[in-house]
Parts: sequence; C-alpha cells; structure tokens
Amino acid sequence: MERGRLNVRQAELDFDLRVLDDAIAKRENLRTIEAIELEKNATLTTIQHSLKIIPTDLQRVVEQLTGPVNEYYAGQAAAYESTIADIDAKLQACPDPVQQIIADYLVIQEEADKATADIQKEIDKSKAENHKYKLTLATAQGVEKELAVDEIVRAYPANQLTTGDKWEIYLERWGEFLVDDPREANSEGGVFPAIWGTVTMTLIMCLVVAPFGVLAALYLREYAKDGVIVSIIRIAINNLAGVPSIVFGVFGLGFFCYIFGAYTDGGPKAINVTPFSSSTWIMGLLITLALIVTAVLCNVWLVKRKKNVRVAHKAWLYSIPAILWCAALAIAVVLMVKIPFFNGFFEASLPNPTFGKGGLLWASLTLALLTLPVVIVATEEALSAVPNSLREGSFATGASKWQTIRRVVLPHATPGIMTGMVLAMARGAGEVAPLMLVGAVKLAPELPVDMVAPFVHLERSFMHLGFHIYDLGFQSQNSEAAQPMVYTTTLLLVGIIFVLNIAAILLRNRLRKRFAVGHF
Repeated sequence: MERGRLNVRQAELDFDLRVLDDAIAKRENLRTIEAIELEKNATLTTIQHSLKIIPTDLQRVVEQLTGPVNEYYAGQAAAYESTIADIDAKLQACPDPVQQIIADYLVIQEEADKATADIQKEIDKSKAENHKYKLTLATAQGVEKELAVDEIVRAYPANQLTTGDKWEIYLERWGEFLVDDPREANSEGGVFPAIWGTVTMTLIMCLVVAPFGVLAALYLREYAKDGVIVSIIRIAINNLAGVPSIVFGVFGLGFFCYIFGAYTDGGPKAINVTPFSSSTWIMGLLITLALIVTAVLCNVWLVKRKKNVRVAHKAWLYSIPAILWCAALAIAVVLMVKIPFFNGFFEASLPNPTFGKGGLLWASLTLALLTLPVVIVATEEALSAVPNSLREGSFATGASKWQTIRRVVLPHATPGIMTGMVLAMARGAGEVAPLMLVGAVKLAPELPVDMVAPFVHLERSFMHLGFHIYDLGFQSQNSEAAQPMVYTTTLLLVGIIFVLNIAAILLRNRLRKRFAVGHF
C-alpha cells in the first residue's frame, strides 16, 4: 500500500516536471522567434541604409535581397513555430487548472522579461551618460591618461596634502577595505564579506570540534583501558593529523554535500535509496527499542552484581551491553536512512539543492574533522598533566569518577584544552584547499549571517579570506594589479588569526590562574 502511494506520488511529480519543461520550452521558443524578428528587422534596416550610400547601378541588386532575407528568416521562425504548435497540442491535453497555471506562468515570465529589458535600458542609458564625460590627467613627465567618470572613486591633490590629510586618507582607505564590498572582480574595494565568512566559519568550527575532541580525549585517557583497540585508535588519530587537507575537502564534498545534504533536501530517494515499507520500518523501530531496553537492563543487572564473585570472573558478560548498544545504533542508522515517512525538508526546491551543495555548515564540519586530531592530542596531554593526587583526594571524599572528572580534572585541564583550541583555530582559519570544494566562492551575494530570520543561514556559500587571496593571486585577469590587495588581505588574515589566538590565550591564562595548584 505504501509503495503504491509512493509510486503515485512519483508519477505526479514526473508529470508536473514534464509540464513545466514544456512550458519553459515554449517560452524559450517564443524568445527565439522574437530574436529572429529583431535580427530580420536589423538586417532590413541595414539594407535600406546601404541604398542611400551605394551607386545607383547597385541599388537594384541590393533591393533584390529583401525578398530572400524575408524568406530566410521566415523559414527559421517557422521551425520554431512548429515546435510551439506541438507543445501547445500537448498542453491542451492537460487539465484546465494546469493550463491556467501555464498561462499564468507565461504571463509572469513575459512581465519579468519586460522589467528586465527596462532595467537594461536604464543601465545602458547610465553608461552612455557616463561615457560623455572623461577626466584627462597628465603626469609631470607629460604622460596623459583618460579616465571615465564612473571609474573614479576618490580624487585628491597628492603633492599638496599635509600630514593630517595623509593620515585621514590612509584611515579612510582602511575603513573602505574593512567594511565595503569588493568590486572590479574583487581586485578593488573591501573584503567585508570575506572577513564575515572567515570569522563565522571559524567560530562554528570551534563549537563543533571542542565537545567532540574533549569527549574523545576524556574517554581515551580516563575510561579506556590500554589494549590493542585503544592503540589502533591512537595510531589512527595520529595518522589523521597527517592527511592532506584536500583529502578532507573531497570527503566533505562526497559525504556532507552529496549524501547528507542531498538526504536533507529530498529524503532517501535523493541519494538513490529505496525506503522500507511502513510495516518493515515500524518493526525495525520496535527491535531497536527492545535492544536499548535490554542493554539498559543488562547494565543495571551487572552494576548490582558487581561484587558477586561468579559474575566478576565472567568478563564476557560486561561486553553484552556494548554489543547491544552497537547493534541498536546500527539498526537506528539504517532506519533513519530508509525511513518511508521523510521526503526531505526542501522537497519543493528540488532539483535546485539547498543543503546538497557547498555551504557554511559543511565547510565548518569539514574543518572540524581536519582539526579534530589536534584537539584530541592537546586535551589528552592536558588531562595527563593533572596530578593523580587531585583525583585520589576527590575519590577519598566519596566523589564518583564522573564527579571527579567534572569538578577536578576538567577545570585544571582547561588551560591545556584551550591551547589545543588555539592551535585548531589557527590551522582551520588558514585552510583553503578544503574550502574550495565545500563552500567558499569567489563572490557571495548574501552573507551567511544577517538580520533576516533564521539569522544564521548554514546552507549559504560564503567568502573566505584565504580563498580570496588565492583567487586574486592566481585566478585574476590582472594579477600584477591585484598584488596590493593580495598582500593587504594576507596581512588582514594573519591579524584576524592573531586576534582570535590572543583572545583564547588570555582566557587560558585567566583559567590557569584560577585553578593554579599551590606548591609547598
């Protein structure tokens, strides 16, 4: 029953898409016919003008071209008109409400085209007005250069400036650089969108990597027993720190954008996964809940009989809850991927992706994976530096292991954890290669954080100072002219990383003084 409903829904969507494609094709053919008519009129006008300037004996020959020209363009238009007739025949077979929607669409599209044409006329008029006025400048050597008025941003007599005037212009240029939008293919203007994107991405990355890194280090240092599995995990973490950053970018593009993002947009079918039937999915959910309940009961039973000698010698009993939890987690992941009741949060926007492309969220998560080994290693070192006497004293007062970790170990290890965050921030903010694949763009029309609800738009692409430097230095049409912008942006990126690091270091020093251990 559920599969039949899904098939009907898919058939409806396919029909809607075919009708929409036909409507778009009709509009494109109408535009082509309009372009042919304009080209024909321009050709005939050229012929009429040529009759006024060519000799009389050639005028008859040129006049004879009028008929073939009309026939040629009429033949071209007839082919498109035939296509439109075929499309109209298919659309007339649609229900009346669908035909009305198509008619409304064509009217709205025609109005939009007219509005676009009016705007283009205003732009052309403004350009023509600007081209009337030019400023001619001459150097001391007599070299002259003409500048269009619309190319002039500011003008000042450089040789007549006082020291105060020079400082005023210098600070004004810095203000323009920091708060204005870029212009002239990013080679001029400001870099405010890139600053905003860099800081926002770095902060989100820190919010993601801090809890996961600290929790992983806590488990490895305080809970896990040394063995083969723990050794393999530590080796994997150390190897992960040496993986090239572009590999993380490819992983982020493939997993976050094309799998997780596409699933968020359109559900299981967007990633070519066939959902379970409703009965199968509900049965799987019940099995998962049964495994969770069984694991909890096993944990309670083992805790109550911890002092029982017979139970204590059977170490394999303690692995049963872990196996049950892992099985429940695996089944839960499969159920989430193949859920039949979820068609994505942005199904109406398809095939245009919302989260199924590069964006702020995926870039932050990719860099969080990149910097995760740094945080784990630094946190482990900070935890190992906490004296065991503090732990033993806490245990002696009756505190549990978690109470000891939360109230004694973590506060004293916080300065070291902050050191790891400083290193992660410095590396994450300066990375470029992964961002080229998962969200950074040459020019972003909208900021990822603004005053429009929901205020933080995680799906939007963003500008980044590192990518901005790469684009100006290696992708610009005139790299030499962009060199001052490259060097200034590089200095700004180093300054932003320096400020973020200084803020983290000050917080670390404050926490270190607060939890300093006295020496006798």
